[in-house]
Amino acid sequence: MALGTESIPLTDSTVVKFAQYRQRIPVYGSLVTIELDDANNMLAVNSAIGNPEGVDAVASISPAQAQDVIVKDAGNDALPLPEPPRLYFYFDKSADPGAWRLVYIAKNVQRHRNRTSDGHPETLPELFDYVVDAHSGDLITKLPRTQTISWSLEELDSTDALGQTRRIRAERDENDNKRLVDPTRRIETYDFGFRKIESQFRSLPGAAPISNPPAPWSPAAISAHANAQEVADYLANTLRRNGLDNQGGPFISSINCTSIQDSTPQQWRNAAWIGTQMVYGQRSVDGELRSYAVAMDVVAHEMTHGLTDNTARLEYKDESGALNESYSDIMGTIIANSQKADIDSWNWEMGEELDGTGVPLRDLSDPTRRGQPAHMRDYVHTTRDNGGVHTNSGIHNKAAFNIITAKNGGGHLFTPEDAAALFYLALTVHLSRTSGFSDSRRAVELVAKSLFRADPESVREEKVAAVSAGFEATGISA
Repeated sequence: MALGTESIPLTDSTVVKFAQYRQRIPVYGSLVTIELDDANNMLAVNSAIGNPEGVDAVASISPAQAQDVIVKDAGNDALPLPEPPRLYFYFDKSADPGAWRLVYIAKNVQRHRNRTSDGHPETLPELFDYVVDAHSGDLITKLPRTQTISWSLEELDSTDALGQTRRIRAERDENDNKRLVDPTRRIETYDFGFRKIESQFRSLPGAAPISNPPAPWSPAAISAHANAQEVADYLANTLRRNGLDNQGGPFISSINCTSIQDSTPQQWRNAAWIGTQMVYGQRSVDGELRSYAVAMDVVAHEMTHGLTDNTARLEYKDESGALNESYSDIMGTIIANSQKADIDSWNWEMGEELDGTGVPLRDLSDPTRRGQPAHMRDYVHTTRDNGGVHTNSGIHNKAAFNIITAKNGGGHLFTPEDAAALFYLALTVHLSRTSGFSDSRRAVELVAKSLFRADPESVREEKVAAVSAGFEATGISA
């Protein structure tokens, strides 16, 4: 069944996407993409399909019964579900050997892991896709997904949390009241007032966008607002994308968020994309609170999770989850370095501004520096961290570093814009929920063939070969 047709401005091509159906039931994770030029000549075809066999296609339980199973695990906070459970053929990789099942899947179900003795949530609310066996009623798995006054527009210079002057857009009314809303980019920035996300999740993003007066804008608010502007502009101007959902959806951020997970008053050492928006914590640095919104690469990383949610929707566990994390690292790094035309001058560290020590969270140029593997022979098999998503991402990160920095006798093979297009198009056009590192390699190779098809054949082949070599050096096979 056709999912739709999408014009790809970066390659002047059209992509038609199809999902695989068997007996009118979709096959989970299936995707066939066909790329056409303006004369409808085929440029590329990519597929991820399955062969469901030996499975009764008539469900033994109803969607309502599947919902009961979900609510029993997720709690009543999950109600109402964002959408009813839907039938799929699903390949259960946890079975030994793997087995096809007929399942119900409910998307974006909110769940709290634990509660305090007085009934309040004890952990950050998370979103999951729930998978329930449509015959036995067993819960198969939970797939993590973790977002009448007249106002005018004004450009202002304000200081962010790193002491830098940033040019922002805000709305102003006739009484000179200002609020952190940029209607041209659909950016809104809120202050959550150091409330606990677990118990106040439904109050996000906050009562109203941050206003000035009565109080001056905090540097953290300026960091969040200005960095969201940079992400929005990069998507629009370089990738020619209309927001994270490509439909002009808003960029919403909440600063000053806290969590029961962090016992230190007013501190929560984290930032996250939660379904439809960004939430930012903060930590003490030299006696003052520093927002996680200060780090441009971290902001772009988390917002790329929103991009992934609206496109490939990569599962957030095991190798697919590591790929999900890696694409956020890659795009976060590219966007953070977007003002540097010389790739040799790029900063490959992520989040080094956060704790005052200068030590980064990750280093794409040398993943082993922060305890990540850089080759498939060192892939970490674990049940922690959703199967090591923040660990094994280093392998794919290193492949991306190899590709972006590839050179020939004349210098770098790829411009910064080329690098962004390679990975952006691979993610949004060719990858699906269950894609792994090898799928990503094939996707980036296909994008290279399409993106550089107007180059002389020898140049195009050299670029495609550089992509292949970058993956091969990390043990990621085709």
